Amino acid sequence: MAEEENVRRITIKSNSVISKTVTRCLNVLKTGAADGENAKKEVLEVMADARAAGKAITIVEIVKRRITEGGGKIIQTTRVQEQPDEDVTTEEQQPKTHLQGEGYKKPRKKVNAQIIIALENEAKSNVV
Repeated sequence: MAEEENVRRITIKSNSVISKTVTRCLNVLKTGAADGENAKKEVLEVMADARAAGKAITIVEIVKRRITEGGGKIIQTTRVQEQPDEDVTTEEQQPKTHLQGEGYKKPRKKVNAQIIIALENEAKSNVV
């Protein structure tokens, strides 16, 4: 049996409600576990920017706890990516100031960090 993966993504914002997001995550992971052997392997990617990273980690930990309480097993993979912000003005667009002589430091380019936590069901489970 060749397993196929079905990757679903949920983006966490700073105003996301934890309980509703946990329920959405559990429903995604439960779908793949309930379909039996011929089902595609469900992979859930929880994505958040740096400001909402703590909330994303909390949500993932609650989801993992609920799945393991139901007798399931889950595999977690976490990675952090840096993506340049598109809203930052470039050097040509910045207005010139009187300090652009000696000792003037060019503005640094802002970088947004993003956390991506992938969860995948290892076996069938009864999610509570």
